[in-house]
Amino acid sequence: MRIPTAKSAVTALLLVLWLAVVALNWPGHFSTDSLIQLLEGRTGHYETWHPPVMSWLLGIADWVLPGGGLFAAFDAALLFGSLLLLVRLRAHVRWLAVPVLLAGALTPQFLLYPGLVWKDVLFAHASVAGFSCLAFAAARWERRNLRAVFSALALVLLSLAALTRQNGIVISLVGALAFYWVARAHNRSAMGAAFLVAMLVTIAAAMVALVSGADGGKGRVDEIKTLQLYDLAGAASVDRALPLAALHRADPAFERLIRTDGARLFSPERVDTLQKSAALESARDAISPALLAAQWRDLIVHHPMLYLEVRAAIFRWTLLTPDPDRCVPFVVGFDGPKRILQLLNAQTRYDARDAALETYAQRFVGTPVFSHGFFAVLAIAMAFVLFRRRSSADLVVGWLLVGAGVFTLTFFVISLACDYRYLYLLDLAAMTGAFQVALGSQSRLGRSDDDTGGSAADAAAA
Repeated sequence: MRIPTAKSAVTALLLVLWLAVVALNWPGHFSTDSLIQLLEGRTGHYETWHPPVMSWLLGIADWVLPGGGLFAAFDAALLFGSLLLLVRLRAHVRWLAVPVLLAGALTPQFLLYPGLVWKDVLFAHASVAGFSCLAFAAARWERRNLRAVFSALALVLLSLAALTRQNGIVISLVGALAFYWVARAHNRSAMGAAFLVAMLVTIAAAMVALVSGADGGKGRVDEIKTLQLYDLAGAASVDRALPLAALHRADPAFERLIRTDGARLFSPERVDTLQKSAALESARDAISPALLAAQWRDLIVHHPMLYLEVRAAIFRWTLLTPDPDRCVPFVVGFDGPKRILQLLNAQTRYDARDAALETYAQRFVGTPVFSHGFFAVLAIAMAFVLFRRRSSADLVVGWLLVGAGVFTLTFFVISLACDYRYLYLLDLAAMTGAFQVALGSQSRLGRSDDDTGGSAADAAAA
């Protein structure tokens, strides 16, 4: 009887895990945002508060098989397919990869999150998948056909990531930089530049096509106004004498609301607390976007330390989630507003399997498993190892960790709430980095790896 290799064992384990995760979470877990996007997918009309691509994909999956099951299976396939690519691009892997993979598989980020129908999950999986395709293309650089196929897949997946989250373009640009880094090592800098141009054209074309069925950008304008009001209310809560000259001249009633209701209701935990004031909400909807933007810019330009103080408090909640239960670490089941459920002709769901998943995941709340801070430290450590090893695939996964870090930092400016899902990419990238380290090293950048070859050191390590 032939003894299985570590590579075949890890491959089989990944396939089993994908099937198990799909079965455990079928047909997916939906919150209010998910239900709205499913309804948009069915009707073909998108609100730009959320990027339309998520609704569009949900609509396609729902048309093929009603409900969210097919979408959730696809989302999970992106994750486990990404890890499988990292395995298949090398001749040998170390047995260390088995316990590392099992440790990751036991976390809610692997066991539950792939079944959560959230744009943040799709974004994270598309990002990791895009970088895995880049790693495969880099490791097979001399095989022109493979390089072309996986570079194209990477371009599509990184474009999808950019279209899925408002700040998703960050990870896509880092991906393009990683591709340029690899291409330059092979004296093909022009190819790296062409990849960036092609990706930007793809993103722009997709945005134009999707916006044709959207609300004309109203949702995006409302989102920006909400962010600006949130910052102004936070600043007013810290400095009650803060000058609001632009509002004082043009809309003194709104100024008073910010100083009273805004300052009183502000919480760095989330923007939702401002909604307790109907008057403030109405005033925000009615105010000119240009006027509110002018006052917000005035805050940043003339009171930068106050702005940074407010933003630091908000970012602390987003990154460190001091009270995890209040930061929505996960959801299970199928639930949302009755009006949306009626339009979908759907019923709420919370069955025994959902209850078991909730009980399991809840055990990790308050531990390092549900701590972005812990995964940030792990990501830094894994990036150090990967950049030090310097194989083509290692460098690409290292750039994934860099991209996840840069993406995380963007929330210092844009965060509106501490929901755990926002930085899911950071957790997932750190665990992907650990998996890549555990798999073992390869040849250095500039040399092509081969399924039938590999260095003697790699063979000995395996």
